Amino acid sequence: MTSIVVPRDIDFLTWTATLFTDLPNLNIPLAESEQNWKDWAETMLLENDLINIPLPDNFENWRDWADYFVNAL
Repeated sequence: MTSIVVPRDIDFLTWTATLFTDLPNLNIPLAESEQNWKDWAETMLLENDLINIPLPDNFENWRDWADYFVNAL
């Protein structure tokens, strides 16, 4: 089983960069800023057909969504 970095005590750009290594079987887009985290997350979900993970619009911050993402994989 692949170990995925939990988004605690880490910034958004660092966390998303680790996903390239942690999830080599997924197409992980390059995140440009934390400000646009919802666009990044939605793109990643759509490009990988991850239908079991809710869209980021249901979350107020990236950490809550990222926790859900990590636990759903």
